[in-house]
Amino acid sequence: MAVESSSSTTTTIIHPSSPASLGLLLARVPLGLFFIVAAIQKFRMEKGVAGFVEYSMPLATKYMSENLARQSLNALPYAEIVLGLFLIAGLLTRFTAAIMALLLISFTVALGSAAAFGQIDPQTKMPFHPNLVFLGTALAIMLCGPGWMSVDGMLFRPRRRWVAPPGDEYVNERPAGL
Repeated sequence: MAVESSSSTTTTIIHPSSPASLGLLLARVPLGLFFIVAAIQKFRMEKGVAGFVEYSMPLATKYMSENLARQSLNALPYAEIVLGLFLIAGLLTRFTAAIMALLLISFTVALGSAAAFGQIDPQTKMPFHPNLVFLGTALAIMLCGPGWMSVDGMLFRPRRRWVAPPGDEYVNERPAGL
């Protein structure tokens, strides 16, 4: 998944390979779009976000106080859009994927789906809850990172070190472009 190269110093720099970076991009985009579409659905409900909050309050108050549930549910669509955009762009990718994984775990637990534990889900008729697939994708992105096809990859990629050859009289000067 990564190509190792070492410099003349003791530092080993690991660059993600192009296929691995493309694979991570192809994992980030659908997961980010899933979160964005979920947020748009909440905005398009009858009465908008307020309708979503009213609809979800009975379920949310099982796990938290009414005030906290109301605040969390009001913020959720906006957080989903921001997280989806960040993940697609590959900005703060590991942190974003970790937050998404926590949200997916909370959604699955809150829904109380028996399918999460190996039984057939009566709503989806699937042997597992679809959020588990999204959770696996979020965890993979969190653990592997964004790859170089991302904002993080462009901003924080390892830079090539310039090492002066022995006996070079211009030791303190760096060539242009390095």
